[in-house]
Amino acid sequence: MELKVESAIGTALTLSGIVKRYPGVRALDGVDLTVRPGEIHAVLGENGAGKSTLVGVAAGSVTPDEGRICLLGKEYPAMTPSVARAHGLALVYQTPALAPSLTISESMLVLVHESVRPSVADAGAWTRRHFEKLGLRIDPELKVAELTPREAHLVEIAAALANEPQVLVLDEPTEALGPDETDWLFREVRSLVAAGGAVVYITHRIPEIREIADSMTVLRDGRVVGGGKVAEFSDEQIVELIIGRSLDTTFPDKPDLTGAETVFRFEELTGTGFQGVTGSVRAGEIVGFAGVEGNGQRDVLRALAGLTRSHGTVHVAGKAVRLSSPAAAAGHGIVFLSGNRLREAVFGDLGVRENIDALRLPDVSLARSVLVPRRERELVAPAVAALRVKAASLDTPVNTLSGGNQQKVLLARASLGAPKVLLVEDPTQGVDAGARLEIYRVLREIAARGTAVIALSTDAVELEGLCDRVLVFSRGRVRAELQAAMLSEREITGAAVLSTELSVEQPPPTRARTRRPLLGGEFQAAAMLALVVVVGGLTTLSSPAFLTSLNIGQLLLATSSLALVGLAQLLVVMTGGIDLSVGSVVALSVVTVSFFASGSPALFGIGVVCAAAAGAAIGLLNGLLVTKVAMPPVIATLVSSIGVLGMAQLLRPLPGGQADDALLSLLGTTLAGVPMVFVLAVAVGVLAHVVTRRTRAGRALRATGADPLRAARMGVPTGRTRLLAYVTAGVLAACGGIAFYSQTGVGDASVGQALTLTSVTAVVLGGASIFGGTGSALATLATALFLQTITSSLSFLSVSVAWQYWIQGILVVGAAVVPLVRTENSRRKASA
Repeated sequence: MELKVESAIGTALTLSGIVKRYPGVRALDGVDLTVRPGEIHAVLGENGAGKSTLVGVAAGSVTPDEGRICLLGKEYPAMTPSVARAHGLALVYQTPALAPSLTISESMLVLVHESVRPSVADAGAWTRRHFEKLGLRIDPELKVAELTPREAHLVEIAAALANEPQVLVLDEPTEALGPDETDWLFREVRSLVAAGGAVVYITHRIPEIREIADSMTVLRDGRVVGGGKVAEFSDEQIVELIIGRSLDTTFPDKPDLTGAETVFRFEELTGTGFQGVTGSVRAGEIVGFAGVEGNGQRDVLRALAGLTRSHGTVHVAGKAVRLSSPAAAAGHGIVFLSGNRLREAVFGDLGVRENIDALRLPDVSLARSVLVPRRERELVAPAVAALRVKAASLDTPVNTLSGGNQQKVLLARASLGAPKVLLVEDPTQGVDAGARLEIYRVLREIAARGTAVIALSTDAVELEGLCDRVLVFSRGRVRAELQAAMLSEREITGAAVLSTELSVEQPPPTRARTRRPLLGGEFQAAAMLALVVVVGGLTTLSSPAFLTSLNIGQLLLATSSLALVGLAQLLVVMTGGIDLSVGSVVALSVVTVSFFASGSPALFGIGVVCAAAAGAAIGLLNGLLVTKVAMPPVIATLVSSIGVLGMAQLLRPLPGGQADDALLSLLGTTLAGVPMVFVLAVAVGVLAHVVTRRTRAGRALRATGADPLRAARMGVPTGRTRLLAYVTAGVLAACGGIAFYSQTGVGDASVGQALTLTSVTAVVLGGASIFGGTGSALATLATALFLQTITSSLSFLSVSVAWQYWIQGILVVGAAVVPLVRTENSRRKASA
């Protein structure tokens, strides 16, 4: 790997007196860290010791309360991800900082510094060439949401290396990687250091420290408690520094399973990535799944949890069961603890207490319906203490805890339940040495109750010490079954390597996308246009007057205002918010321009500018309430909606300000029979499509809506992006009001309110997620035309006003159901 490293004398990275406080917690307390060029410096400590916070300070994702940051000889009072990246520092996070709604190539455009960033048109080809250079085979057009944790880590590492960093910070980089990928990463790290770069390496795995690190700094409870050259410390001394005490033993004693009954049995299990897999687990037994990553062991575990479809026979406690879904598996006593904690295991926004007692709700409820907090605490507190979960209180949101403490919460949940079968994926991923002992102990205690336990791990030493038997997978089949007498790290590793033909010289190939979305992802727009043709054609058969130029002109004018308001709503929804004030902004805009309706076109132009300025001001207010005051978007925009509507009614208590004939003629200008207002609305929609799909601002918009925290770590200014979205939405809603005025020619403060709900319908029916991150301007335009076509058709078909409202309501319900159906279909396809 080629590097452009400036000669540096002294230090590559220096952090001095770093202090960071959170409510109730002092995460860092005067921490110093010095890393020199040509050095791999390990930062060690228990979960919650402050390691990730410290590297976050270095990379700019965490702002310290006190301290100095010096990067390559230059001091910075505060750092941001973009500044750090621009000045030679790249960080690979423990949880990849990749926005789910972006493709890999789009993520590269955000993560790579402009000095090496390709053009938008060349992003896909450039990313593919970069991956090939690194030995990775991943389709750049895959969405991040489609990646496995392993693939996401590889992509983020590749992005960091693309920046040709002079300081590379790796936070638990191998937790989701197999041995082959780890070897690949170490080769890249050594290449960087040999070229004069510096590496900060965080890990809980002492063998990795021995293999890769030159020096180390150990943190405990936010303070530096030791450090020096790695070679000067024994493993026992390193562990004692980390946890503050010595470890007498690592793994609990294994029980005598003679005569134990078989609790869990699966035969000829076949599914995506595996076939003909047979195995069994006895009561009190822990069986390990091993193998080179990507050989089917993970697929089998997830099939046993009901997450993916499979064929074969499965018995729990002697009874044949069907694992058609996770709920079905849970109903048969199968509990699955996913290695992808945040996405599949914990309830991130809920507290520690609510996460742990999730399987015991009847026991902490009054009459099995009303939860009793006192009972919850009495049940949860001992489990929290036993596993030493570090949290400010039992009500601390789990997504604020470190990865290791999240894992402890999951084990505490399992220990309080009564599962017949426990499936554990990567049980000690991201967990420190001390916590590993507690996790091993808890797994043994759960097994001792008669539970059948299956543990999947990439750590052969862990499998040797924890498991009673190990099944080694290769090419989707069990190639070896290692009994207790021959269970050793060497036998496990040897069986995994010798039974597969995958190369160990580079990471194994990852899947590529098998199909591309129709019309570049605009299938929804094409479908809506097709529905317009169908509805219009059926209406014309019943009432030919539907196709008169007068009706079509009125339909397109009405579509113009809805399209512009829909685009306004789309920008806000894509950030994960909603704007309930757009209807009121339309009313204020209609009222504003009505005061400039009698006079020259230039005077009306001034009115247009005033209306747009008012819309921008309202959008700015909404944005500040959401970003600075941290008010929920629903409340913020509802409050502003009421105030804006009151202002419009104050200005125009009664309808007035009718446009004169000259202005009406100007507003009614057509181009080839199509109202000019509609042409302008379409032009705005096309421009919005280009901006959201082909510009940095558009990528920032989608990344912010998909995951604000990850977007911020990628260097996206999430607060500014949201603020800009609300301001632009205000201007577009005001333009929608101007289009509405061109249709009616009267200033009326009572108009526009229906557009709020209809705009949400247009956005969601157009394919946008109400949770943010996705959406199409073209589909929103097409859906606006479809909704107005429906409204116009109903009047021509002499449908009663009541039915018109009913059908509008059905469409609104459909708008809410569409995302749920789409998500369910995606889940079923993934499990097929």
